[in-house]
Amino acid sequence: MKNYIKQLVILLLAMLPLAGAQAQQYPARPITILCWSAPGSPVDIYARILAKLLTAELKQNVLVENRTGGSGIIMVNTLLRAPADGYVIAANTITLATLFSEPSVTFKPDDMQMIARSQIDPYGLIVHTSTPFKTIDDLVAFARKKPEYINIGGVFVMSGHRVAWEVFQQAAGIKTTWVPYQGGGPALTAVAGGHVDAATTNPGNVKPMIAAGKVRVLAVSSDKRLDDFPDVPTYKERGWDVVRYQWRGIMTRAGTPRPVVDRLAAAIQKVQQSPEWKVYLKQVTQLDGFQGPDEFRAQLLKDMHENDLVKKKLGL
Repeated sequence: MKNYIKQLVILLLAMLPLAGAQAQQYPARPITILCWSAPGSPVDIYARILAKLLTAELKQNVLVENRTGGSGIIMVNTLLRAPADGYVIAANTITLATLFSEPSVTFKPDDMQMIARSQIDPYGLIVHTSTPFKTIDDLVAFARKKPEYINIGGVFVMSGHRVAWEVFQQAAGIKTTWVPYQGGGPALTAVAGGHVDAATTNPGNVKPMIAAGKVRVLAVSSDKRLDDFPDVPTYKERGWDVVRYQWRGIMTRAGTPRPVVDRLAAAIQKVQQSPEWKVYLKQVTQLDGFQGPDEFRAQLLKDMHENDLVKKKLGL
């Protein structure tokens, strides 16, 4: 047994220079970013902007490959079948935190290596312009008088949107009825069509309908007011200590050499200082939210814990 352990230690030590050499040579061929949503979706656009910037930074083509289905499950399984060498990476979102408790999921957090969180996207509470709710205080006051009367449209039965809304409900002391949709776009359309009383979705999606005079934003979940919505208060400033963001980032398979992970993280951090990236963030009303590998993993675990608490509370 002692000889076995000694041989194993010698083997591991011998592999260290190899990992370092891999990092120095990386990348030696094109890199693929997997994306779980369809072409043209916000996550797909994020992946393609990042791929373009990383291609210039890494001096290798970075390509986007869409693997849709299962809210990301198909994409993650594809990632986990690829070699752990950093040449297949994946765009992820806070939706990842909701997947691990799904009955059909066989992977776990330890199967993935977080590389970098790129951006954060607050949630906004949206209503039709004809509604009597002119402010978030109006809606909360009404909801307290009539529990579960107000319908709130949102993404999926369980999602980062749902978790953020449930956290706000508890802080505000209200109860509403959640109406799930297959994305923020359909939920917003439901508000504009008068099918639900309000919806929680990302404010950047709302600008065209605001310009058309169809909807307005009552409040946002960011830490401070958004430049594009200077008249819209945050939950926090109205007295509810609720700050929540949807995030997007990049991960790969666990077992990828740490020098390769660090090389990718450093490249992502660098390109996010470029003018093109900052223009992109402005266009989609999002915030730079860079986190390195360890901080990003801690964020994922925190979101998973909060998701599990909300699911248990809702009996899902």
